[in-house]
Amino acid sequence: MANLLPSGSTTTEEIGDDAVVRVVNDDVAIVENVDIFTPIHDDPQIQGEIVACNATNDIFAMGVTDLLSLQAFLAYPKELPEEIVVGVLKGMRSFMERHGAKLSGGQTITNPVPIFGGIALGTAHPRDIIYSRGAKAGDVVLLTKPLGIQPAMRSYRDLKDEKRDALLSKFKESDLKRMQDVAVRLMTFSNLEIAQTMRSVGVNAATDVTGFGLLGHAGNVSSLSGVDVVIDQIPVIRGTLQLAEFFGHKLSTGLGAETAGGMLVFLDSGKEEEFRGILAEDNLPVWPVGKVVKAKGPPCARLAQDVQFIETEFP
Repeated sequence: MANLLPSGSTTTEEIGDDAVVRVVNDDVAIVENVDIFTPIHDDPQIQGEIVACNATNDIFAMGVTDLLSLQAFLAYPKELPEEIVVGVLKGMRSFMERHGAKLSGGQTITNPVPIFGGIALGTAHPRDIIYSRGAKAGDVVLLTKPLGIQPAMRSYRDLKDEKRDALLSKFKESDLKRMQDVAVRLMTFSNLEIAQTMRSVGVNAATDVTGFGLLGHAGNVSSLSGVDVVIDQIPVIRGTLQLAEFFGHKLSTGLGAETAGGMLVFLDSGKEEEFRGILAEDNLPVWPVGKVVKAKGPPCARLAQDVQFIETEFP
């Protein structure tokens, strides 16, 4: 999430949108987001793609489809081999070029541990911006990626150290690697097509699901919109519910963190079929996960008592 500061304003500021929006004039808004985090994958190019996907997803969450650039931020120890840093930059550049944009420089510093990230920049017409506020009672809530990335990637790390035996006493290595492969696909698959579909169909609000988990981000939308959000089903990477329980991860509570997760979309129920149909043409899944209802007290997001979990994969 980021601050929203309207153009020309020095006193009004709203907190909670996914990226900073600066309205330049009646026709142009600049949308900017910064994200940094510690590495999650050992392959430098894959890590670079994850960095770029994570940073740009907040731009796409605002309905921006004209992605311009990504400036790299790399902090790492002096002893880190140069080929690793080069590999991360190659991954970032490859991701941006696939999306018609550029990796346009950035900043490097020394740091005791590696931290990678970037500043993503896009433009849109001010009226095309989609905010985290605007959800209405009666809206359906859709999610475009299954959850479970973090427990899958925790198993990726544990398989490489002394925790391996404890993990393999409960899970098959082939199952763990399948979950990891799905998680990597999710973290390197951008939400650009989702942003394009949101613009085409018209939605009331949207956000992406990352560090605050499904309920955390849904709760932000509920608070900004003055409504309650009830989550009644949750898609998860097959096998990650059991893995999350093993690790003590909060996946089943809706509060588990994700990296470069899917889009949480709020739209009129009459538009759901069109939205799903457009994505189906590109073989992209989408799951109905809940509904928006009138707030009975302070606006909040919550799991339904009979919440269902859908174990699934990703193309």
